[in-house]
Amino acid sequence: MKKRQVLVTGAAGFVGRALSLGFADLGWEVVGLDCAFDEGWEHEGMRHSIAELAEGVPSDVPEVDLVIHSAWVTTDPEKLGITTKEYIDLNIGPLLTMLEYAKHISPSAFVFLSSSGVFAATDADEGLKDTYLPKCTSPYAAAKREGEALTLSSALDSKTEVHVVRLGYLFGPGEVARPSRVDVSCVASWLVAARQGKALEVRSDDPLREWTFTSDLAVALEQVVDGPSVGHAVHMGSTHVSRDSAVAALIASEFPGTESVTVSAEGLVKPPMIPSDIPALRDFVWTDPATGLRTLLAAEVMG
Repeated sequence: MKKRQVLVTGAAGFVGRALSLGFADLGWEVVGLDCAFDEGWEHEGMRHSIAELAEGVPSDVPEVDLVIHSAWVTTDPEKLGITTKEYIDLNIGPLLTMLEYAKHISPSAFVFLSSSGVFAATDADEGLKDTYLPKCTSPYAAAKREGEALTLSSALDSKTEVHVVRLGYLFGPGEVARPSRVDVSCVASWLVAARQGKALEVRSDDPLREWTFTSDLAVALEQVVDGPSVGHAVHMGSTHVSRDSAVAALIASEFPGTESVTVSAEGLVKPPMIPSDIPALRDFVWTDPATGLRTLLAAEVMG
């Protein structure tokens, strides 16, 4: 039987790399697109192509069964020295390229990866449901919402199922700052601090967050795309919710002598994202933070 093929944009990044590895492990042939790749990206069942997506998809990219648009510049436009409009255009241009590509090849499914970052911290008191209207006004949120709307309204072939998938707080192997993503997760920051023998800084408001281990993403997404589109953004994230202090304590326990310190909280943190109640995710078993952390640390030792 011929292997299914998936094209992942932004494949050199934190999320794109995790999806590429995950789909390869699931038996898919993976084609990764990005503007640059680090050495060692290649893996069995994976190949890459360097591309500036605003200029189009390279001619040597084959037709695939699934397109996942993960490429995104998350760095604040002010840090990039550009306007909000330029920032939105910088992100929407590649999405339009991939939608045009999908229109040409008619894959079984097209996925636009969005984020719980479309929500403001005040959009919910407890958990963020997929039925809630996101109201965050940041450039990142505005661009992601525009991407969601464009994807859901795209005129792709009727045999192509269109999915918008929001991700929340993520942790996993290979998370480092890049020009397109200068900010990393609390987990990554705490791990860096622990390795340097520094205290782990925990906000005084000790927020709750749902932490999704990136190795779960491909398995969950495969189940989502094997089902029909639900016609709205899907919240795909872990059911494991922890306070920052609890996750920091887990990390400290792996580094003898490491302690946490409370620091003042600046700004509000959005509530945890509640997974969508769809058949593909209803019984999904997400990796808990403790297991994910042990797996992450073991992978670094092996690496």
